Amino acid sequence: MDFNNDGLLDIVVGDRNGFIHYYRRTSNMDATLTQEPDITCGGVTIDCGYSAAPAIVDWDGDGKIDMLLGSEAGQVRLYLNDGADTQPVFNSYTNIQSNGTDISHIRNCPQVYDLNQDGKKDLICGANDYNVYYYENVGTNSAPVFSGSESIANKYAGMRLWIDDWNEDGLPDMLTSDYNGYVWIWIQQTTGVTEGTAPSPSRTLSASSNPFMELVTVTGEGFSAGTLHIFDVYGRTILEVPFSGSFAWDGSGISNGTYFVRVTDDSGSSSLRLLKL
Repeated sequence: MDFNNDGLLDIVVGDRNGFIHYYRRTSNMDATLTQEPDITCGGVTIDCGYSAAPAIVDWDGDGKIDMLLGSEAGQVRLYLNDGADTQPVFNSYTNIQSNGTDISHIRNCPQVYDLNQDGKKDLICGANDYNVYYYENVGTNSAPVFSGSESIANKYAGMRLWIDDWNEDGLPDMLTSDYNGYVWIWIQQTTGVTEGTAPSPSRTLSASSNPFMELVTVTGEGFSAGTLHIFDVYGRTILEVPFSGSFAWDGSGISNGTYFVRVTDDSGSSSLRLLKL
């Protein structure tokens, strides 16, 4: 994360006592870091109580980095940058809400990522209650709006997380840590199941348009009669129908984002990724 927009990666990290530390990198030749004064708001050092968990992101799309801050209290504070991209200045904060109520999870650890790959930033919160909560952005990329959440992981106490494409397959994966000191990798499966070997070149799936707006026709070459499944990015089945070479899908009633088609017959299965706009 480049906090001062000088082309070098810096570190902004929260501590157990509620403060946020800034370590500025000074050279691209090595990893030398200089500790700068703690992050302030209105000229006063930020103290969120306990368990400060900052996330740096351009929240409002103005080209300047802003800051989200989780804490033991549970709310997610939003600090908009009133300064320059090279020297962030925070003067006030608001709590991020969902359905008109402050988002709150004890020891909240927020991250921002376009998890459903619809071109809009979403909010993901690790919490003390064993869960990772996903808030889908139903607003715009520059003015996020949230209307509820769902748990996308439920396993370990004190979940802290990072979202990235760990295995470089084009899908977001998740790293989490817990109170016991372990780091866990959650790999997103493209169709809700582990992929097998690549299909034979004589068996192919194609789409009439990809990305598509409402209607798309999936055509298969080299398949016998089988079954077509459509999954969302969480591996949930959206549709299951017989398949005999071609299928026209009306996606007008579904949300924009990434979907996966899998066709299975007696010889195996093949998958196709679709993007609805």
